[in-house]
Amino acid sequence: MISHVEGHVAARMRRQNLTYSVWWDIDEQELSDAASVETFFSRRADRIAPHGSRAFAYWFAPVGVEDAELRLDIDYDAGRAALRWLPDDTHALELPQAGPITVLETSEDGQLSEVPAELAVVSVDSAHSAIAEYVMTGRRPTLLRWSQ
Repeated sequence: MISHVEGHVAARMRRQNLTYSVWWDIDEQELSDAASVETFFSRRADRIAPHGSRAFAYWFAPVGVEDAELRLDIDYDAGRAALRWLPDDTHALELPQAGPITVLETSEDGQLSEVPAELAVVSVDSAHSAIAEYVMTGRRPTLLRWSQ
């Protein structure tokens, strides 16, 4: 029989060896490590959405899992992002509030989403680092504080 601790360690090791998916607009890509996260964001940072800004919504989860665990709304022009851990409905905290951001959720119907100022409190660089941490650990990123 496997002890509770052994089961927890085994589950953590399985999650750390997973590949993760990112969904955005009407597309999807697999991310396997920090380098793939860096490459993904470097290719996406200069894209301009139909609403005229470089601002998009992204969802992250292990490959094969239908429900996202982590949502990133990022506006490169504003230098702001919102990072939400969906399983417990918390959001990352880093910067003082500076106003809402508007991101493209899908170009299929031009759906835009206004992200409230209280959520858009993460720098672009910290958001990228947090996503890399998530892909490497499979857990809510620890480099940022989280709401209660």
